[in-house]
Amino acid sequence: MIRYTICFIRNGDHVLMINRQNRPNMGLWNGVGGKIEPGETPEESLLREVAEETGLHLAEARFAGVVTWGDRFDQVEGSMHAYLAEIAGPMAPPVETPEGILAWKPLAWVLDRQNQGVVGNIPCFLPVMLHDPRPYQHHCIYRNGMLKVCIRHELA
Repeated sequence: MIRYTICFIRNGDHVLMINRQNRPNMGLWNGVGGKIEPGETPEESLLREVAEETGLHLAEARFAGVVTWGDRFDQVEGSMHAYLAEIAGPMAPPVETPEGILAWKPLAWVLDRQNQGVVGNIPCFLPVMLHDPRPYQHHCIYRNGMLKVCIRHELA
């Protein structure tokens, strides 16, 4: 059962990221999201989490797929529903929240595979989500805490 959501909110060629203050991914830039509460749909959870973490009240978000991870091809240790949203208008300056620091980051910076400040699997799955409207499962395989490969297949 998938218990988490994540959203990447775009404004032109920038994406809203949060530098997490807590585990997991403490100190790394990530999309916004969190745990699905009992009785919530994934989309309801996502819209609530975005509002709580950013103050933005999205009208909608597009389901972009599922991200899973583990240390083998046939093992899933964690998973999350992934969404994309777009907004327009002026971008707020960085702000510190209880969850971490929110800031608009250039998309090219976020997707740079050499960028060790971003959660390591984002450059593997986010480009596909941004350029292909079909939802995929992206399974990220780690060895000793390092991302080794990300395999995707289209969701039915």
